Amino acid sequence: MSAESVNTTEAFIKHPFRLFLGLIFILFCYREWVVLSTPITLFYDEAYYLGWAQTPDWGYYSKPPMVGWLIAVTTAIFGNAEWAVKLGAPLCYSLAAILIYKTAEFLVDSKAAFLSGAIFLFMPLVAFNSLFITTDAPLIFFWCLCFYAFIRARQSNEWQWWLIAGVAGGLGLLSKYTFILLPVTFLLYAAFSPAGRQLLLNPRFWITCVLALSFLLPNLYWNYQHDFISFQHTAEISHQDRNSLSFARLAEFWGGQLFVFGPVFLIYIVIRGLKRQPKSDTEKLLWSLFWPTFIVLSLQAFMARANINWAGPAYIGASLVAGYYLSQIKGYRLVIAGLIINMLFAVSFYHYSTVTDALGIERKRGSDPYKRLLGWPEFVNQFQPWFEQYPDHKLASDSRKLLAYFGYYIAPQDFKGIALSDDNYIEDHYELKYPLSASTEKNFLFITEAKDATKLRQYFEEVTLLTEQTLAVYSNFSRSARLYKVSGFKGVPEQ
Repeated sequence: MSAESVNTTEAFIKHPFRLFLGLIFILFCYREWVVLSTPITLFYDEAYYLGWAQTPDWGYYSKPPMVGWLIAVTTAIFGNAEWAVKLGAPLCYSLAAILIYKTAEFLVDSKAAFLSGAIFLFMPLVAFNSLFITTDAPLIFFWCLCFYAFIRARQSNEWQWWLIAGVAGGLGLLSKYTFILLPVTFLLYAAFSPAGRQLLLNPRFWITCVLALSFLLPNLYWNYQHDFISFQHTAEISHQDRNSLSFARLAEFWGGQLFVFGPVFLIYIVIRGLKRQPKSDTEKLLWSLFWPTFIVLSLQAFMARANINWAGPAYIGASLVAGYYLSQIKGYRLVIAGLIINMLFAVSFYHYSTVTDALGIERKRGSDPYKRLLGWPEFVNQFQPWFEQYPDHKLASDSRKLLAYFGYYIAPQDFKGIALSDDNYIEDHYELKYPLSASTEKNFLFITEAKDATKLRQYFEEVTLLTEQTLAVYSNFSRSARLYKVSGFKGVPEQ
């Protein structure tokens, strides 16, 4: 072994956390560089959430408020640039990685901590989600913080840790309603461990749970004021396409998890888990952190449908389990193989256009993961002259996607576009907060992909086509929309 490698090993042994922080910093800078240099423009959900951020509230149409609050903070500091809108995502995942490190260090040792943190950082789901601000970013962060505070409170029984756990739990509930699955971890842990049963007998545990739930009360009141619209939407998403039980959907969901966590690490912990029952109390606790979310989402996939990323919080536990097991074996070949494969997934996604150009592969509608993002700034800009010509006309549309993209990319920005609905059923935040039927505006610039002048005359007294624009994205795919000047809203015709 060379003197240089000996020094590197000694540095790792003496300062593993410093090295881990360096790894986080490098990945954070790299991911920000990808966003800026590619560039990774806004997905319409991000533009939609940015609209929420303009009016911070206790709830929104489809989600609790945390993602809107987070974007409000980053854009208040750095402005509305795309990278600033997205900034909360890499920050949350970086902080979550630190908490995973500290959790593994507290439960096992620094070697398991470094491995668990690295596995989480290089997880394909984290690599992908670090480029886009979604509800998963604060959900994962507060999940990690709450669990870390719980294990510290379990050992010390100090009020400060119980309070941190309660606050983190409450903020987690305000991030995404699926956070309610985290307490199931401790119920499962109690079923397999005497230490877990002792935890449930501690009144401070239950006080903490009540504290966490109390954070949800303002959101519940907001929902009460809006006919529990968020829960209606969540239920509809969960039951969508519910026709019959499907093993095919379940198999597809399980297969997708290989690309969520990474095939090497997922196969490894599955095989290791099947070979022996968890023996140590730490094993039982970490597996309990994984199974509830994974089982619930698997049942959801079997009975209706579940996107492969919905089980994301389960892989906090999976990262800790993998790091725990891998720290006990000699050598690093399996770790290196797993990290390299996950890095290849990330790099091929981050630099998709460069990779496909190098391989001579033509990007088309069915083969480009960036299809839904590409061309929107250029497309919206094609309509800019008419918005400048009619500055007193309000942006309106029958499409959430168009309201979100035009609201962000048009100048001046307009995050309160007016929504036209074909019926009285509320389908998005624009229809909830800015419906055409309640608008005091009289004149509109109406952007649509679907409606022609004949259909619009059913809603408006005056309809004038200003322009129809098309932008070719690929040889087999283009974006098109028509812009109308409309006025004299007549109401929604009876169906």
